Amino acid sequence: MGRELLSRRPPQGLRARRHREGGQALLELALVVPILALLVMAIFQFAFVIESQMGITNAIREAGRRVAATEPTGFVDWGGGETAFVVQQLCGTTPGSCNSGLLHDNVQGFDESGLAPSNPVITFCTDTVGGVAQYRVQIDVTYRHPVFFGPLAFATDVLDGTHDGKWDISGTAQMRMENIDDTDPLFVAPAAICS
Repeated sequence: MGRELLSRRPPQGLRARRHREGGQALLELALVVPILALLVMAIFQFAFVIESQMGITNAIREAGRRVAATEPTGFVDWGGGETAFVVQQLCGTTPGSCNSGLLHDNVQGFDESGLAPSNPVITFCTDTVGGVAQYRVQIDVTYRHPVFFGPLAFATDVLDGTHDGKWDISGTAQMRMENIDDTDPLFVAPAAICS
């Protein structure tokens, strides 16, 4: 009786069912793999964007800290000297270029062509707290991060509301100016009121 059990083959119907199940599994795999590949690529793209967002935030906060802690020498020129100092911290010393400086150092793969037009935006403003005037600097940067996988460009355009095939990310920082001597008779406060 033991030999009969070993030599018996599965019934014809069982073999056919196993063959159909193998084909069904292959079909299911073929349907799921593209979705999984898209999901994995989206996760990698999102990770790069988050890393760039953190780098932009770090760069503008550090530039804000530097200008806020610097003691102005002589006349405080909000639109000229102080603004140029912040741009130099963010973009480096080469005029009209942003290929060095804090943005380049903090954003991996930074490309100056990704900066939105007229960026960075530096605004100095006046705020009154408890009847005492305080002066602040606000730095805004918008960066068009490249999309590495074409089909994700549509999704990023839907998320950020633009149709440029890039993921627009931005950062802002506001710091109180520490070393401003507003008792100087030649001192002129920034025209903007802080929001």
